[in-house]
Amino acid sequence: MNYSVLMPVYCKEKPDYLRRSIDSVMAQSVLPNDFVIVCDGPLTSELDDVLNAKKKEYPCINIIRRETNEGIGKALAVGLLETKNEVVMRMDSDDLCLPERAEIQLPLMERFDLIGGLISEFSGDEDNITGYRYVPETYEGIYKFAKKRNPFNHPTVMFRKTAILAAGNYQTLYYVEDYYLWVRVLLTTKKVYNVQTVLVNMRSGIEMRRRRKAKGYMRSVRKLRRFMLKNKMISPLRYCVLIFAQSLFISLNTGIQSSLYNRFLRRRKKAD
Repeated sequence: MNYSVLMPVYCKEKPDYLRRSIDSVMAQSVLPNDFVIVCDGPLTSELDDVLNAKKKEYPCINIIRRETNEGIGKALAVGLLETKNEVVMRMDSDDLCLPERAEIQLPLMERFDLIGGLISEFSGDEDNITGYRYVPETYEGIYKFAKKRNPFNHPTVMFRKTAILAAGNYQTLYYVEDYYLWVRVLLTTKKVYNVQTVLVNMRSGIEMRRRRKAKGYMRSVRKLRRFMLKNKMISPLRYCVLIFAQSLFISLNTGIQSSLYNRFLRRRKKAD
């Protein structure tokens, strides 16, 4: 089965991270025949050098350059329309695919519209694993989990292009674009699944926490929760509880946030 890869990149990415991420995709045991990389606005000369070199090395790479930075939601929406295949694998420009990722996910695409998996988070060196993010396996658990937290690890997902377009494609809702998309997907199809194995090593650290303290984050969260309330995915009481809890959480300093994440929202050890 042929598949495409969809990756956004913007000017603040580190060239070495981008290089290693691309190489991890092209080290898959089952290779893509289409690799769309969307430049979300102008890049640095160092990043351009990486992309130009990798395009020569891997002819399947298709670089889409956008004149202005409009955010990951817009970049992914545009990039998805440029993919050549029905099956699309998402990848971020600073994470690392495990070699067997596509080999694991592709056979399941015969039965599902959206498939995710587990991530290991690392800081600095990729061998320095700081934790694992687990997500439910089947539709029932995924839907229930989605009422309070993001039910898919975005860098691990593989999906059918038609299913994502049927749900309205990626849309701009800063900091929660993926969560917003998954909620809409869950309202249109039950053919979703999370494999219970690590598919991606995800770069973690303080910057990931800072995004949740960025101006506008809670505004986006409220819009997302109102959408869920409108579509009867959550009750008015749950809406109020969730907004209060998240508002309280982001008011904490970044160090306390990180401690709470590591203690309650991540597992320190890989499950047997």
